[in-house]
Amino acid sequence: MAASHNAEVLSKANFNLDSVIQDQHTSQISYGSEFRPHYELELILLQHPLWTSLKNLLSKGATFPLSPISLTDRYNDLFFHSSRGNHKSCDKNRDFLEKIISEDIERGFALPLPLETLHFLPNASLAPLGCQQQWTINEKGSRTHKYRMTHDQSFPGPSGLSINLRVIKEDLPPIRYSFTLNWLVHYIIYLQQKLPSTRILISKIDMDAAYHHCTISWSTAYESLTIYDGLLLVALRMTFGGSPCPSLWGIISETSTDLANNLIQNEAWDQRFFQDYLLKSIDPPPNNSDNTPFNQAKDLAVKIPHNIKGKVNIYIEDSICIAPDINDNPRCTQYAMILAI
Repeated sequence: MAASHNAEVLSKANFNLDSVIQDQHTSQISYGSEFRPHYELELILLQHPLWTSLKNLLSKGATFPLSPISLTDRYNDLFFHSSRGNHKSCDKNRDFLEKIISEDIERGFALPLPLETLHFLPNASLAPLGCQQQWTINEKGSRTHKYRMTHDQSFPGPSGLSINLRVIKEDLPPIRYSFTLNWLVHYIIYLQQKLPSTRILISKIDMDAAYHHCTISWSTAYESLTIYDGLLLVALRMTFGGSPCPSLWGIISETSTDLANNLIQNEAWDQRFFQDYLLKSIDPPPNNSDNTPFNQAKDLAVKIPHNIKGKVNIYIEDSICIAPDINDNPRCTQYAMILAI
């Protein structure tokens, strides 16, 4: 029912998905719907080096920079993927996959269409679905399984050109996540040198299913099609399997981290009065201490800018907050990152 309705709407717009999304500018499928409007963010982020990229991402959706493919290769690949089907992990974990897909459709992360509309969509590309079992930790700290749906956009058709193989890497922003551990260790040692008898507290903030918070452009959506149970699914959010996603998500994560660090150092910000409602649900830092003496920090080979208030860094969707246990520094550091997000 919903798939037929969506096809009718798209058909009236001559299958111009961008036009349909723009007409739904107040809904969950609109570009940047998970974030504040870009004209509001511009007031505080205009001078940030990533602002132009972030503005384009929020107003037009994230776009995979792809090299072209011939019509013959595209049609051959479409026929191959539609005939071959999804990976065996989909059948193995069918109950979990159906639940994930249903939630994606209900939340506006995927657009269902009748399968026969495939050849009306311009520049369409298909990828097989997978459903991977992973380990996670529940609220009690016990290991438990979770399941993640993946778009295998590295899996090629007869052309030998998958979506990920067509990505123009030079047109992507640099990935900075690989330096997170180095930064973490250096800042801890720096604080230990400056405050040798003070506890250093660390917390982690996880943005759940980070890629699902970022809409993709209409052209990338048509290049990110999948088929399941006789339905054609158009991805409207970043895919778990698209190689450009870490770089493109970095535009959001790096900017929000920089904003948080600026908040921490801003003397005019008082977290007791200016905060997000979510902050009220965060437990205060632990007060326990066993009076074990701290080891002496060794000298660093690099100079760290002076900062004993606290800092935040990020690894994809995991924000790491570090602060010495002085005054409200640990709480302010946590609050700043959540407020920035």
